[in-house]
Amino acid sequence: MRVVVIGGTGHIGTYLVPRLVEAGHAVMCVNRGLRDPYTPHPAWKLVERVTVDRAAEEASGNFPRRIAKLQPEAVIDITCYRLESARQLVDGLRGLVGRFLHCGTIWVHGSNVTVPTTEEQPRKPLEEYGVRKAAIEA
Repeated sequence: MRVVVIGGTGHIGTYLVPRLVEAGHAVMCVNRGLRDPYTPHPAWKLVERVTVDRAAEEASGNFPRRIAKLQPEAVIDITCYRLESARQLVDGLRGLVGRFLHCGTIWVHGSNVTVPTTEEQPRKPLEEYGVRKAAIEA
């Protein structure tokens, strides 16, 4: 499967991308090109790296087209934290990809007294980041 990971060199992507490669997927990592993965891994040699300024592409309305041109079968968006960004990308890719995954955050739950936290537990998002991610999930 051809998989595009948006934000693939951050904390989650550093570990996710090599696992996708090892599972036999063709992986493209879309990011700003500002950093390498946190931890080196031989699988990164097989990953196509694509540098994109997401903010600029979203402002012009071109971000979904940039992702669609990569011809993914699946898109994993790790970095999205604005509802408008999520809507633009989902609407732009609708009918073009078979799977779209948005990566959430534990911050949508706020301070928890029960660990592990399940998705059924009440949402009391922490700070703006958690509030925005919760809006996307909703």
